[in-house]
Amino acid sequence: MNIVSYRGPGMAGGVSTALDRLYKSGGRNQSWWYLDQDQVKSQSRSAVRLHSGEKIPLALCDAHYRFCNEFIWPIMHDLSEHAIYKEEDYFLYTRFNAIFAAQIERQQSHDPYFVQDYQLALLPKLLKRQGRDSAIFWHIPWPKSVPQEFVAPIVELAQAMLSAKAIGFHTQEYVDNFNNFVDQYLPFFANSRTFGHVAEVVAAPLGLDLDHWAERNEGQYSSIAEQLESTPYVLSVERADYTKGVVDRLKAIDLLFEQNPELRETITFVQICGRTRAGIKAYDNYWKECQEQIDYLEQKYSTSRWKPVVSISQSLNSDELTYLYKRAAVMLVSPLRDGLNLTAKEFIACQAGERPGILALSKGAGVAEEFSPYAITFEPGDISAMAAATLRCLKMPTTQRRRRFLKLKQSLQANPLQLWCDTFTTALYGHAVAHMELELQEA
Repeated sequence: MNIVSYRGPGMAGGVSTALDRLYKSGGRNQSWWYLDQDQVKSQSRSAVRLHSGEKIPLALCDAHYRFCNEFIWPIMHDLSEHAIYKEEDYFLYTRFNAIFAAQIERQQSHDPYFVQDYQLALLPKLLKRQGRDSAIFWHIPWPKSVPQEFVAPIVELAQAMLSAKAIGFHTQEYVDNFNNFVDQYLPFFANSRTFGHVAEVVAAPLGLDLDHWAERNEGQYSSIAEQLESTPYVLSVERADYTKGVVDRLKAIDLLFEQNPELRETITFVQICGRTRAGIKAYDNYWKECQEQIDYLEQKYSTSRWKPVVSISQSLNSDELTYLYKRAAVMLVSPLRDGLNLTAKEFIACQAGERPGILALSKGAGVAEEFSPYAITFEPGDISAMAAATLRCLKMPTTQRRRRFLKLKQSLQANPLQLWCDTFTTALYGHAVAHMELELQEA
């Protein structure tokens, strides 16, 4: 099938792997549409080309970026106190979506389109006007509630999404939140659902390409190995985003060392946390707050031979991450609200051995719907509970570690990446065609 996403092939992370798998399952005539600097680009098996037509002005790209990150992102994460709504930015967000649709309209092929995420939420409606089918996957949460002053633009996004044949979310909670929003603010569509006239809304948590992680080269990552030596460590991997609970986690680390002084110089916290969305005030301020909290911990606890926190701000490749995942005693995942959290899954995929690492998981992570029975969970933003959960993981007997790890591994294996791809292939082509596509791939 055709893919439409904000970023193109080769972007970092598990989402790129998933889209690549979905793209390759569609046959030789499929294309991948995305933004390349200031112009729409499409890639097929045979060619990569920029499309003639209007370039997207920098001011329009900037307004689209602001609307996505200053408004959609906080609203969808139930953090409306961070939301900034500007009518002119929304107008240019709609224009940005319309440019993608106009470029697609020129194509002769009417194969269906898979739309990835909130940056292009209006596309299903625009594609339907062209007579093209689509599915959309919403990679972030859908909120429990939307403040009344922000309802109108969210209604327009939801209405556009309902033009797709299928809408996917990572969890059943987000499906229920979306359906509740539609029932409340779009009664016509809610009534039409009874007769099967609107999109099917499905929970389809993204799985991992387990072979990819099994094949990683775990060669020595020397720069961090030198800092850690043989000290057990707790690992966290994410961006410096206020939804991720990074500052809360650093405060929980402080509390853990304060209440348990015997842990000092015996464990280290390794934090892979890069700056994100530079230039947007809320994220710049959060990055600064994270750095101040790290400095505070180092001044309070560091000794001549030990640092409480090893902070790495650059992104790491899969081999480097595999090295860190495999050796971590604990993986601490602390979001206030999260679409899924693939790093938690990657950690489990990389675990092995007699004393596997254990997962300490915020209930705010979408993956908690799959993993919470076997991870050690805590309420998002509860610093005391996070510190207690981390301590419990560190002190967990080997037998219990192995038991929990095996259950988490089984959960991971029960939901592979291909299952996610099959969900949307089937939604757009039907069972018979989806089966045929798989046979073609295997041939």
